[in-house]
Amino acid sequence: MVVASALTLTFFGAVAIASGGTLRAFLLAGSPDSPADLESHASAIGVLYPTYFHCRLPGGQIAGAAEPAVDERAATGHIVELPRFSCQQRAVVHRILTDPGVRRATLAGLVALADETPYEGLCLDLENGVAADRGALDAFVAQLARRLHARGRKLAVVVDGVTHEDARVSTGFYDDARLGALADEVFVLAWGVHWEHSAPGPIAPLPWVRKVAAYIASLPHARRFVLGVPMYGLDWARADPTSGVGARGPHETSYTASAYQYSGIATLASSVGASPIREPLSGEMTFDYERDGVRHTVYYLDAHAVAARLRVGLDAGLNVGVWRLGSEDQELWSSPFLT
Repeated sequence: MVVASALTLTFFGAVAIASGGTLRAFLLAGSPDSPADLESHASAIGVLYPTYFHCRLPGGQIAGAAEPAVDERAATGHIVELPRFSCQQRAVVHRILTDPGVRRATLAGLVALADETPYEGLCLDLENGVAADRGALDAFVAQLARRLHARGRKLAVVVDGVTHEDARVSTGFYDDARLGALADEVFVLAWGVHWEHSAPGPIAPLPWVRKVAAYIASLPHARRFVLGVPMYGLDWARADPTSGVGARGPHETSYTASAYQYSGIATLASSVGASPIREPLSGEMTFDYERDGVRHTVYYLDAHAVAARLRVGLDAGLNVGVWRLGSEDQELWSSPFLT
């Protein structure tokens, strides 16, 4: 843990971080480029969410393990470490929140994890839940936060990015105002306008990100919110509906996208002789190419695009963070507000 007497602490939201870096960042456990990136840019990072732990049924067990080298680097860099507990399977999330036995086991496991580790707290990432479980999520977060706070630990919660409150839709799973009152940080995934199984398009178009930032900045505990920015790209393969290959029907085009970090996108563009351009409206980079008779469309965020979205968050008075460290456009780290 960070020892307060040895540091100058600044409060961003409800989480105290060491003076110096203020960026929030996810670190992908098991991916060598992520710890290497942390090593290179630790001075810019104030809060780290390593993706160590995930859900496992039937008993609500917590699976996963820490990476000691990452923990050591966070400690030496005076970085607040809030490891992520992730569950993204809808049926499993529902059981964790509504099955009394699984709920008790999961809560007990998370509290035990906080008791047994030197971390400053935990990051709770429950995704793909249904709006009907909104109240159950609030109650789960309230109970977990209360138990962690009693032990001097913090709780961060991950939510989807939205531009307004609407409990009727799928993103109504998250009661942003309520979660902001309960948790110490709320990390907003401000991306996903287009995704792996949608038609091709910008991942986090800048006009939409501005609306997300304005919405969360209007909430009662806005200083606890983190505007999250993606640092990856998607390559959509577009099947020809007349060929029947990959299409869902004779007149319907099927899309499947592969995710790449920035370095992989740069390599891909070079290999196919593409000349990426910046789409004016979204502010993201894009290009098309064809391989083996299949048409592809790529959208991705370079350093300029990532920095523009971070600036939106900062200008709105929010904390800012990224998914994820590793193989992003390294020019990002020369941005004035990160140095």
